[in-house]
Amino acid sequence: MAKEKNKKSGCLIAVIVIVAIGIVAAAAGGKKKSEDSASGSVKITSSSTVSSEKKSQDKNEKNDSFAYEMTDTNFSYYTTSIGTVEYYGFVEITNTGSCNIYLDNCTFDIEDNDGHLLESDKLIYSSPDIIAPGEKGYFYNGLGSNVIDSNVSVDNGLVLVPNYKIEKANGDIIEYDVSDTDMHIDDLGYVKVTGRITNNTDDDEKYLGINVIFYDDSGNVLFITNSSVTDLNAGSTVSFEASTLFSDNSVNKDDIASFQVIARKSYHQF
Repeated sequence: MAKEKNKKSGCLIAVIVIVAIGIVAAAAGGKKKSEDSASGSVKITSSSTVSSEKKSQDKNEKNDSFAYEMTDTNFSYYTTSIGTVEYYGFVEITNTGSCNIYLDNCTFDIEDNDGHLLESDKLIYSSPDIIAPGEKGYFYNGLGSNVIDSNVSVDNGLVLVPNYKIEKANGDIIEYDVSDTDMHIDDLGYVKVTGRITNNTDDDEKYLGINVIFYDDSGNVLFITNSSVTDLNAGSTVSFEASTLFSDNSVNKDDIASFQVIARKSYHQF
């Protein structure tokens, strides 16, 4: 919210703050999961499973092989107490080659059990943008793309069909130091993670996206949420917090055993 510079704006700011608090409170109450919930299925198509052998025909200089696998998926949907249908899904990609790979973009097509397209969600996050050999990365949906249109029927089930593009990365991974992290339940009953990010490079970072991955006690990914910090100047340390308020509501908070904070410079390859 932009800061106003005159006294007359004080009343307006107060009203806006009150309204904002009301919206958050409504969201906290409205997102309570009802009895109607289901685990959807994930359908793998040729457009989302590009052959490693085919892709490795890309320049194979210095034995830098380009290869990856989809190693995990998750998809669930539920009806909230205010009647909206929300969904959450992620696709886990493991870099099985010997070079860095770039998670370019992804679309989540939502179909019914007969293969009829219901929605096509292009607001999909990648975390992180570049993954090193042996690392795992994720495509997942978040705030702004988790609500199914009210006129879309889920009577015939929902199926997630991920369509993604992955390339050999031309850039390098730039990672920032994460420290002083903690996890607790906030006053609204959601999980909150706090911590600090230190810019250990020589370059200022005006905006940094942060991802938090939550795991169960077996090391399985439960869900992913995100946050951000601004003005992370070279050598400085900035605090952050990330909440599950607008994340997957079908996961029981008691199932969370650990979490990982990813703070890497955003990367876009053209």
